[in-house]
Amino acid sequence: MDYESTAKKILQRVGGKENVISLVHCMTRLRFTLKDESVVDDEAVKKTKGVMGVMKKAGQYQIIIGNDVGNVYAELNKLGNFSNEAPKKAPEKQEKRGIVSILMDTISGIMAPVIPAIIGAAMIKVLLTLLPMINVLDTEGYTYQLLNVIGDGAFFFMPVLIAVSASKKFGTNMYYAASIALIMLHPNFISMMSTANEAGEVIRFLGFIPVTYATYSYSVIPIILAVWSLKYVEKLVDKITPVVTKNFLKPMLVVLLEAPIALIVLGPLGAILGNGLSDIVYFIHDKLGFIAIGLVAGIYPFVVMAGMHHAFTPIKLGMIATTGYENFICIGELCSNMAQGAASLAVSVKSKNKDFKQVAGSSAFSALVAGITEPALYGVTLRLKKPMLGACIGAVAGGLFGGFFQMKCFGIATPAIVTIVQYVEKDRAASLLIAALTILLTVVVSFIATMIIGFEDIIDEDDEADEPAPEEQQEALPGSEVQPLSEGKEIHIYSPVQGNCIPLDKVEDATFSQGVLGKGAAVIPDKGEVAAPFDGRIDMMFETGHAVGLSSSDGVELLIHVGMDTVNLEGKYFYPKKSSGEYVKKGEIILEFDIDGIVKAGYDITTPVIVSNTERFADVSVSTSGPVKELDEIIVIH
Repeated sequence: MDYESTAKKILQRVGGKENVISLVHCMTRLRFTLKDESVVDDEAVKKTKGVMGVMKKAGQYQIIIGNDVGNVYAELNKLGNFSNEAPKKAPEKQEKRGIVSILMDTISGIMAPVIPAIIGAAMIKVLLTLLPMINVLDTEGYTYQLLNVIGDGAFFFMPVLIAVSASKKFGTNMYYAASIALIMLHPNFISMMSTANEAGEVIRFLGFIPVTYATYSYSVIPIILAVWSLKYVEKLVDKITPVVTKNFLKPMLVVLLEAPIALIVLGPLGAILGNGLSDIVYFIHDKLGFIAIGLVAGIYPFVVMAGMHHAFTPIKLGMIATTGYENFICIGELCSNMAQGAASLAVSVKSKNKDFKQVAGSSAFSALVAGITEPALYGVTLRLKKPMLGACIGAVAGGLFGGFFQMKCFGIATPAIVTIVQYVEKDRAASLLIAALTILLTVVVSFIATMIIGFEDIIDEDDEADEPAPEEQQEALPGSEVQPLSEGKEIHIYSPVQGNCIPLDKVEDATFSQGVLGKGAAVIPDKGEVAAPFDGRIDMMFETGHAVGLSSSDGVELLIHVGMDTVNLEGKYFYPKKSSGEYVKKGEIILEFDIDGIVKAGYDITTPVIVSNTERFADVSVSTSGPVKELDEIIVIH
């Protein structure tokens, strides 16, 4: 992969560096926070060589790259010098979400950065299971005991790791947060609470405030609640302490106030909530038995797509800490991962596209061997759609098999072939065979199902239209042939709306006025209708209705963006008359909108009309200004 070229194309297609608020990356994705997502051509981004897919989640525009994400990120930083931290201030207008969605997103967002540490510790646990089995390590020796401490450290002190991550999420002091977690895990506190609980006594703070018994090692939710409250305690203390005393009085008061709140109120409350959530999940398992595992395996890819999979980590940790194993979610995860890998492997075998065969093959290897499924999920099965069905069928089959034979998981390392030993149960020799057969069944069923169901193959992985040579031809619409513009030939673009035509550089949004998306004109409409400016195809009618992308038989790609920042209206006042993929005739009404409603909501109604593939042509110029009617000429292309 040419990382530099890929980075340049991605940056151009997300609206240029002027449209980027911040950029971070995880294991497989670039995570952009953009000023205006509506200016991004999703299909163009997806066609960029090296891009496996696109996802919009929690205010981020996420581009799935796969294992090369770090290299592409490095090249992007050379182009824009983007911060590697998320913005402290979120965009003013956020998507409305329910309380459950917010809670799940919060837990997932906090858990995600901690996962590498958990995986590292879990793999040590896997070794401690494997090495004694092959008589390499004595379970009574000091080496085993030391390795056990190394493997258990991240889990026992989980609240400290969570506190650090949560402090970044909630914007509070990291060291205060870690201190509170350490207080909750202090050996003397644990001993005191355990002794009182065994004796049937209640410890009382200040002589009358009861401290409820709870254990916080391995826990997640209690410290999240504590760190959330910490930011308010910090603000309160900062407000009441004199400037002269802040360097010593503020730290004392913050800890003195927050620690009792955490130990007396939020810690026990978090423990109750965590246990309640776990009880609900395992109630389903108890009622449906092995069928529940098959269902979880089948729907798990969609849980990953929603970004909610990390929210299950506290539940798994709690179950392993309580019983020593987990026999529900971990089994479903394993089957889901194997199914994604097998479906991608089938695509690699069946695809005729040389480049895509390699993408699908590497994605299959990543999922099957390492348990990293995002390249397979976003780059192959979800992208082609039908292989996703094959993967779900195989995952359900494997989940039912593993559940029926009562598989158990004794760690939370990423479910994959290399971590199969975490499913080995002591004193149950058949457990390894059951785990192997579960994987084999899942892989075989997913592979065969995908081969039978089939898929529409990828024709062109590379988008040659990025930097076309003069003699290059573009794909034509049905019934026409696209020829490169000959010398002296002109293409005329007509106004899709009625109103007052102005130069693009007069638009008060730099993304448009500076030509980031291409050259064109803008119209301040006085009639709430958008007409097709030529015969062509609607490439994208945005869900919010505020923008539409079209392509003509002449190879012109046009973006019509009604208003500035109107994506924040979430579709209110916009009434699309056509859908993505439809072919339209010049003059057909493709969109209606309520001008008065948009203006009263506080938005600028100026409507840019952009030739988004400007680079293909020698010149794009505005041919008029002032009042225009629908289908009056406004742009000339040479």
